[in-house]
Order: sequence, then C-alpha cells, then structure tokens
Amino acid sequence: MALLGGTGCGSAARPFPLREPLWRDPDQRPFAEQPEEYYSPFAWDAANHTVFRPVSRFFAVDPAGEAVNVNALDEVPNSSWFQNRLGRFSMNAEEVARGPCASAPPDVKGPWVVTAAKPNGFNPGFFMKAPDGSRYLTKFDGTIEGTRPTAADIIAPRLAHAAGYFVPCNRIVYFDRSILRIDPKAKSENESGDKVPMTDRDLDTIFSKALRLPDGRYRASVSLFIEGKPLGPWSYEGRRGDDPNDVVNHEDRRELRGLAVFAAWLGWTDTREQNTMAAFVKSGPGGYVRHYLLDVGNCFGSIWDPPMLGRRISHSYYLDVPYILEDFATLGTQRRPWDELRFGPTGRVFGYFDAEHFDPDLFRTGYPNPAFIRRSEADSAWMARIIARFDRPLVRSAVEQADLTPPLKKRLLSVLMGRRTKLLARYFSRLAPLSWPRISTKGARPRLCMEDLAVTSGVANAARRDYAARAYVGSDLNARGMPRPDSEPRGLVCAELPQLSASRQAPEYLIVDLATRPTAPPARVHLYQVGQSSYQIVGLERPDSNAPPEGAT
Repeated sequence: MALLGGTGCGSAARPFPLREPLWRDPDQRPFAEQPEEYYSPFAWDAANHTVFRPVSRFFAVDPAGEAVNVNALDEVPNSSWFQNRLGRFSMNAEEVARGPCASAPPDVKGPWVVTAAKPNGFNPGFFMKAPDGSRYLTKFDGTIEGTRPTAADIIAPRLAHAAGYFVPCNRIVYFDRSILRIDPKAKSENESGDKVPMTDRDLDTIFSKALRLPDGRYRASVSLFIEGKPLGPWSYEGRRGDDPNDVVNHEDRRELRGLAVFAAWLGWTDTREQNTMAAFVKSGPGGYVRHYLLDVGNCFGSIWDPPMLGRRISHSYYLDVPYILEDFATLGTQRRPWDELRFGPTGRVFGYFDAEHFDPDLFRTGYPNPAFIRRSEADSAWMARIIARFDRPLVRSAVEQADLTPPLKKRLLSVLMGRRTKLLARYFSRLAPLSWPRISTKGARPRLCMEDLAVTSGVANAARRDYAARAYVGSDLNARGMPRPDSEPRGLVCAELPQLSASRQAPEYLIVDLATRPTAPPARVHLYQVGQSSYQIVGLERPDSNAPPEGAT
C-alpha cells in the first residue's frame, strides 16, 4: 500500500507497477470473535500524553517517517477508519447537510424514555429511547455559551462526515420536559461515581444547567447511537491486539495524522481517545471493527475560566513546557498570540474563535496527540486538499443545520471560510496542489490533466498562474521537454503527452512533472504508455523540491 520509497519526500528509484491503485483497504474482513471492550481512563490518558510520552519521545530514537497506509496516488484508501467522499467525489449541499443521517429524527411529541443520566462532561445530558425504539444521547447548550455547544455538535460531524470520517447522526430538537419518562431500570452516578437508581432529582440537576427557551421548551442535540456493538475508545497510537485487521500503527495512519489539520480548521481541541469509539459491526458470519469520531462539541471557541486560560486554548497545550520555560527565561515579557485575543462580535457564543489570529502551524489540542505529532507535510497537504473542496455553499449547508440566528450564522460562516483560506495558503505553498491526474484527448493528441486546487479553492488567481511540464521517458528516464500546458479558469491544467512506440505487450514507462512556475515543486505523475495513444496512470508523488527523479538522465 505504501508508495515505493515514500510519498512527498523524494523520488522513487523503482517504477510503479502496471496496475490500478488500491482504493479499498481489506481491513473490513469479518472475523468470528468479538474483541473485548476497552476502558480509557481520562486522568491517565491526560497524564500519559502530557508528561510521560513527551519524556519518552525525548530520549527515544523514533523518526516518524511517512504514513504507511497511502496508495499509489498519494491518497488514503477506503477502510474501517475512512471513506473517500468529498475529497474524491463531488457532493452537493443537500448531501453535506444530511451528513450521516439516514433515518427520521425522534418524534418530539414523545414519550422519550430516559434510560441513563450523563452527569459528566462539559454539557450534561441523558440517554433516551424514542417512540420508534431508536436510542439517542441528548445534550444541552448550558447557560454560558448560548447555542454554540449544540451548534458545534451538529455542524462539525457533518463536515467530518463529508471529509471522510465515521461520525454519529446528530440533530437539533426542541422539546418540552413533560415528554420524558424515566425507565425504572435507569441509572445515574452519585458524588462518589457509583451507579444508583435515577430519579427526577437527577433530571432537575441536568435541566438546571440547560438553556431554556422563552416558551418553556429546551433546545438540545440528539445523537443517534452508532451502528455496531460499542467496544470503547480507540487509541491514536499502537494497534489493537484482538483485531486481526488492525495491522497499521494508528499514529502512522494518514487519516489520523491529517485529522490535525481538520481539527485546526474547526478549533477542535478535544481530540483525545475518550472522544472516539470502536464498534463491532456485524458482517457475514462475524464482524469487523469500525472506528468513529465522537463528541466534537467543543469546536468553534468553547469558553474556559479564568479568561487568561480560555484565551490560551487552541494556542498551547494545557501544560506546554516550552512556553513555560520561555516565559520563565523572559520573565513573562514575551508577547504571545493569545495576549491580543478578545471576544468577537458574538460575545461568549463563539468566544475567541476567529480567523485573524489563526496560524495553522501553531494550533494546539488540549494535550499532545501522538498521531498529530508524527504528521508530515504530505499528511497535512492531503487534508488541505480535502478542505479545499468545501466551498462556501457546502459549508453554509452544514451551518444551516444548527438553526442559528442570522448574526451567529453569518459570523461562523465567515470565520470558517477565513480559517480555510489560511490553511490552504499554508499547505499549498510547499507541495503541489495539483490533484487527480487523468488522461484526456484534444483532437487526436492525448493529454495529462490535473486539477489545480489552489485555483478552484480561490487561494490562487488563475489569470496569474503559469505552468510548466517535463517528461522523463523510458527505463533510463531520459529528460524530454514538453509543450507549455494549457490551463482553464476553473483550474484544469493539461499537458500534451509525448507519444512513444509502445503496446500492451511492450509498454513504455514515463514520468511527467507538472508544476506552477517558476519555483514550486511539481506533481510527479507516473504513467505507462500501453498503446499508440493509450496511457495508464499508476502513481503520483509530490516531491518537496524541483530535483529531477532519481536516475533521470
């Protein structure tokens, strides 16, 4: 599955084989024995990744290298972790708005049978069963941040789903408390953390922290239980020993490394293993493990007290030793990005979430994430190419599902698009944004065409964009000039291919470098000519320099 010699950091010495790129990881093969449930203690996870793991990494010789689950086209195949959606295929606004939801929302006329309380977390809630038997987790906004928590719970999963991740179906509902019924077997937790029978007092506690509307109803997000038998969280590092399909270290999966860029876009700082879920999905005689992202409700600027701590969130770790040492050495006189932060025009609702002070390279989660730490430039650029597909209408379609007031909707859309622009400008500056190579013909001449995502996303001006192409032909990779590529305002770039003496029985190998001039590194496409005017694309690299392929003459 891995590119020969690695992706995005140099050239392959050996040719790509003459075959189609892998688009389906066989990690969804059913097996008989269901894995055991895993419990992830919050305190240990925080201490481990804040203190113990950084210390061990400091003394370890552990070069990260490139992600290993990447196909020949520098993309991630479909798997139990990730499904190619918007990044590879077109999606309309309706599809993005629907997200992972395939069933009707719960009937707000009730009754809703409360089966357990959720007293922990930033926003307490409860588990309930709807009249149709579907089970949901219900969470509220709270009285501090307005409608931001439920809005984040609706919008972020839809964007994550379109990007390719597995997430639950979340919806906004408005209901009256009178529709609730407590199941006689329902449980809650007391102050000691023990399970005790749930009573109306537990509901009183939950609703006392919930934002109530003037008409007496409550606004909440309801999260439909995911498919499969929950097995507990999955980890951002290592492998699961009781899953025979889990053969790639999680920290070396590109979809988990690249998630750091997606989290930076949305301001999702709470990317820890407790906000994940593995589920055993039935298939054939057994099943397989699917991997979900959960609980993205702290996106878009959650508020922390005291204010100085709240301003640091997303700019530093909870315990950020380098910053602490620098502050100690400079007696606290060094200015930090968060020193200038103040609430935006929506006040506490979106807090310090803005585009003006956003630096993609400086974004930090709450504490170090082992997959994020190991990401390479190629991993970040991969996610940037997916985010480039989220134009304003698609992002707006997701935002509209949160039922926000017009000023809040306008502000959030503006910030998301502003942060998107900064992300793309950063990650399209070092590796080629040219993507999705294909063969077309103009007249009788075969051409290699690619989409310039910097142009289609609005980061680069097509009128100011210039391109160059160069071919390396045969087993000796002899350099050969090519005509100046054609470009279109919509971002399509096409270069006329050299025609060689080749057939299916005696194919000819060639490499084409297609680049923006004058100095940007190229997109390096590997092809075989298998007939008079017939070509097959077999690989794509994104080197970080203009050096020719290894072995070129």
